[in-house]
Amino acid sequence: MPKLTSPPPSTHSVIVDGLKLTNLIIPVLADSRKPMQLDCQFDMEGEELSSVMWYKDNAEFFRYTPNTMPNKKVFPVKGVRLVLPNTDCNRQHCKIELDYLSKPTSAGLYSCQITSESPTFSFAHKSQNVTIATLPLEEPKLEGLQDFYSIGDILEANCTSSPSDPASILSWYINGDQVPRDLIGKTKVWVLDGLEAQSTSLRFEINHDYLGNESDIIQLQCVSTLPDLPILPQRVTKSIRINFINNTSNIFDSFLSIFF
Repeated sequence: MPKLTSPPPSTHSVIVDGLKLTNLIIPVLADSRKPMQLDCQFDMEGEELSSVMWYKDNAEFFRYTPNTMPNKKVFPVKGVRLVLPNTDCNRQHCKIELDYLSKPTSAGLYSCQITSESPTFSFAHKSQNVTIATLPLEEPKLEGLQDFYSIGDILEANCTSSPSDPASILSWYINGDQVPRDLIGKTKVWVLDGLEAQSTSLRFEINHDYLGNESDIIQLQCVSTLPDLPILPQRVTKSIRINFINNTSNIFDSFLSIFF
């Protein structure tokens, strides 16, 4: 599974004197295959909690009121499906879970607001934007390679991404340098259950330009990147050993061995 980059701070925060919303745990990026958990943590600073309200794009979808019964209320909002049995709310925090996430409708601005009882009716509010994507389940696959090659051999390899939405962008690197476009074949695309997988090939002749000083190893790497998402690229690397004697020399040596 791809690793997230460091999440940014909440996009919006309003805190008044007295009660404090101490921590808002909302993912920057959520996988549509998994439930999303949100947690709102607060310190009432001696005041009485009146309500905790959860919003998506300024539309309330859940309210917790500890002093009334029933103390949990759900409101219909497009793209939000609350798993009510998994809610955990008290006078210090309110944790909820959403499932059946949808990229076009579940993404947006999620907010928590807490309010106190009279006479102060104080409130605190924090928000965080959430992006929904279907992340690849596996690293890209690097296939078609031999265990070792000789100078003058043609190296051919294929790299295939795991299905995702958005689609991965594949790129090749040799010894840390990005491969020129003319060495890369056409990208093939498959659509599986609305997700896109890609495959790209690499072909080049091995020569001394690809080898460093006193090195007989080529580091070949395929990198899969999800565009416009706060997530680290997936990298798969293969170390390839190179025989400095080329094939022509091998054939000539074999021919001489017949007579000598």
